[in-house]
Parts: sequence; C-alpha cells; structure tokens
Amino acid sequence: MTVVHRVVVTWVLAGALVASPSVVFVAQANGAAPAGPQGAGAVGYVTPGAALAAVAYPRRVLTAPGMELLPIEVMSAAGKKELGIDPLDVDQIVLVAEPPGLGPGIGVVAHLARPYKPEGLLAPLAERTVEAQLDGKPYRRGSGPMDLSIYMPDAHTLIVAHDPLLRKMLANRADPVEGPVSKLLGAIDASQDFAAVLSIDPLRDMAKAQLALAPLPPKFAGVRKLPDLVSAVEARTRLSDAQEMALVVYARDEAAAEELEALIGQLLATAREMFLAEMAEQAAGDDPVEQAMAQYMRRVNERIFEAIRPVRNGDRLELAGGGQQNMQIATIGILIALLLPAVQAARAAARRAQSSNNLKQIGLAMHNYHDAHGRLPARAAFDEQKSPLLSWRVQLLPYLDEGHLYRQFKLDEPWDSEHNRQLIPRMPAVYRNPASATAPGKTSYVVPVGEGTLFDAAEGTRFRAVLDGLSNTMMALEVPGDRAVVWTQPDDWRFDPEHPLSGLGQVHPGGFNILLADGSVRFVSIEVGPDILRALVTVAGGERVDF
Repeated sequence: MTVVHRVVVTWVLAGALVASPSVVFVAQANGAAPAGPQGAGAVGYVTPGAALAAVAYPRRVLTAPGMELLPIEVMSAAGKKELGIDPLDVDQIVLVAEPPGLGPGIGVVAHLARPYKPEGLLAPLAERTVEAQLDGKPYRRGSGPMDLSIYMPDAHTLIVAHDPLLRKMLANRADPVEGPVSKLLGAIDASQDFAAVLSIDPLRDMAKAQLALAPLPPKFAGVRKLPDLVSAVEARTRLSDAQEMALVVYARDEAAAEELEALIGQLLATAREMFLAEMAEQAAGDDPVEQAMAQYMRRVNERIFEAIRPVRNGDRLELAGGGQQNMQIATIGILIALLLPAVQAARAAARRAQSSNNLKQIGLAMHNYHDAHGRLPARAAFDEQKSPLLSWRVQLLPYLDEGHLYRQFKLDEPWDSEHNRQLIPRMPAVYRNPASATAPGKTSYVVPVGEGTLFDAAEGTRFRAVLDGLSNTMMALEVPGDRAVVWTQPDDWRFDPEHPLSGLGQVHPGGFNILLADGSVRFVSIEVGPDILRALVTVAGGERVDF
C-alpha cells in the first residue's frame, strides 16, 4: 500500500471521528446513547492542554430512521476492508488535539459496540508501528515521532494517537484534570450527535501572526482582530432525530463580545455587498441558467444572511437553527460561503487568461506592423504641427483583422472630430479587458510613453534599437479601470522615472499583465519593486530582468 493511500486512510479515520458524534466512553455493549451532559469518562481523555476536542456518535447517526438513503452498506464494507472496523460498530468517537509547536499531538478514541481484537485493526497505520508495552499491555508504538501508535486498553476501546499524547490521555483518564476545552465539552448535552470545542487561548499568538501575514482585502482587515476578541468556539449538531445545530463563540469578556458582534455585522454586510455584486455580474451574462440562478440567489439572500447572523448573550454569541427550513437556509448559506470565493477565483483566472490572450494578439499585430513598415507604430499619428491625432490602437487595426473599420477613419482628423467620434463605440473586442469595468469605448490596454520607453518618439521604434533585448522590454500593459482611456485617443501610461509605480494598480488579484516586446505576456505583482519596473520600461538602460 502506498504512502498516499495510508495518508488517505488515516484521514478517513479522522473524518469519521469528526463526522460521527460522541464524548463519553461508557462500556455499553448495546451502544445506547448516554443521557445528560457529556460524562467524565469521555472528557477524561481530553488533556487539560488540548486546543481542540470533538465528539461524535457514528452508530447512532448511521442507524437513525432518517438516514436510510445513506450508502451505509458501502461505508460498512469500506471500513471493514480498509480499517478492519465496521463503522456501525463505533458507538462513540473522540478527537483530541494539542496546540502545534510542542511536537505532534493528535489522538482519536473510539468506543466499540462489540469486542474487537487488536490483530488486523488499522493495517495501514500498523505498518508504521513496532511492538511495545504500555501499562502492562502490548501495543503498537509509532515507528517515528510523526507516526501514530495504536493501543486498546480493553476490547471495546481503541486509541490511535501520537505516542506522547497517548500517554497524557491515559494519565488524564486515570486522574482527570479539567481544562478549558474539557470543561466546555463536558457541559454539552450528550443527545447531540456531534460536538466540538476549539480553545483560542493556546493558539492566539500563532493565529495573530498568521493573520498579520495574510493578504486580506482592506474590507476584511477587521478579521485580524478576531484572535484578541475570541476565547473559544463551540459547535454542536443533532441529526438523528430533530435537525438542530448551533455555533457558539465565547468572547474574552462582555466588552469583547460587543466589539465582536459589531465586527461580524460589518463583515456580513461586506460579504452581502460582494455577493450582490457577483449576482449582478452573473445576471448580466448571456446564459439564461446563470441569470435564473442570480435571480434566485437575490431573492433568498436576505434570509440567508439573517440566518447566519449570531445573537449576543452576555460574553458569547450564538448562532442556532432548528427545523428543516432553517437547516436548509443554513446549508445554503454555508455552501455560498464555500463556493462563492471559488467561483470568484475561477472567474478571475478566466479573465486574466483572456486578458493575456488579448495582449498576445496585440503583440502579434505589433510584430506584423514592424515587418510591414520596418518599425513599430508611433504612440500616435501626428499632423504637420506635430499634434497627436489618433492612437496607435487605430494604426494597428489592419493587423487585427479590422481593416474595414480602419478605412472608415479620417486619418487626418483628431480622435474626437465629429466623424471619428462616431467610431468610438465600435471598439474591437481585443481592446476590451474582461477584468476592468470600463465605459463603452474605453480600454485599459496602454503603452508606456516617455523618455527611454519603446514609444518615446514621434516615429516608431525599430527593434534593433532595443538594446536591453525584446524579452526585457515592456511593449504594453494593463492599467486599472479608473485609468482606462478612449481607445482612439492618443493617451497612454506616462512613465515617471521618479515614481515608476504611478498610475498602476491591481487589475487582477495580486497584480497586472504586461506585454513584452518579444510578444510574450508576463504577470507582474502589484508589489513589484521600482527598480524592476524601470528596467522593464527602458529600452537601453543596460538592465536585465530575471522572471
């Protein structure tokens, strides 16, 4: 069995643990659910230093009347084949995880409805263990620090954990010491099919450091405050009878809860604005199915966002839902939260690719123009008084299969003459950047102009004058939508050697595309250094750029 297969099987086991609810380990061969709160038996395995603990009851959920449509037979057969355990025999399961930084610390405890023998259990994991003794019993100790150990204190209990945590769990079971996680977990009603508690306190510094480095959009910068406001998070779900779920966020104090409530409100409002903007864009498309989906999502968006708005009670905020309709609303909200960023990312990638293709077509047209005239087009066509008339974009039309449109221009008149102005709405599609929201007839594809650039003279530049090399010199680029120009107007990006980044901005997530003089397209980060940009813009600066 491959290492990848073993890892997959390991995560299947961990997933079963999180997807199946439990907390208390009472030796009940019939698998009946314990009454009252999650008892000391289960919480006893949760070490006082745990950052996360989760509890589930797989057998109870899988055998519930409402679960007949699940592929239970397949799950049962797969569990027995891959792990040596039938999921229907797992009464209860507990996950314990200690904070990272002190070595690996993850453990899973399962209470089994019928007795099992250790031989043949968890074969993929057992391959990475060696025989050893623990508390006078034989067990399988992980071969290395990252490998999991397998221990059965009795025929109904199976523990899989990193060895140091396994010993802590057993010691705490024998002499329980309550910690923040076990305290919250022990207070949850055992009728819940799933319960989990995450303590933020041991993770706060790490979370703050990660959020400080995360490239969050300005509208979501408030997320960086969360670690300082939150103390713990609790989630619980009931599936086997009434459909209920709840998410509780414990603030550090009541003042922090008030601030957290306001912050969540702001984030939800921002998310709703983004959602509506995305739906408006989808409705503007040509696909009738996408248009109908946008109409539906606009219709239900208010209920969705209200359904996921938590209610503050003292020092905690709670989001709870019950009944089939509320569960459906919550499910739709969760799916939107998960899928909308993915949809946006996919669309952004498609727009970036389309824009790159537009620039490549412009680059090919530039080369064809150079082949025909021995030089590139000048940044504009000029009259006898050296006044600019029409942009290079008009001069390039015959090389973009737009010869018919080119012949309709009066080349001796400026771009805004009465005649030429009528041709502005007929801008070719290749000049339309799908990533920029611009007015009709405007383009965000420009060339660099100014001293030392490829378009610094009234006459076009010859390729042999590009001493830095065509692959190191910028021919054209994208600018943000608010910098777009009328496509026929002789207006472009003026390079300022003192402030090379002036006029540039984020066209796609993280940066913008540029067209090099060799016809290739490169993506440039919005954080590009000024020296690199100067090197790209100049034709004879003696610099080279390592992409």
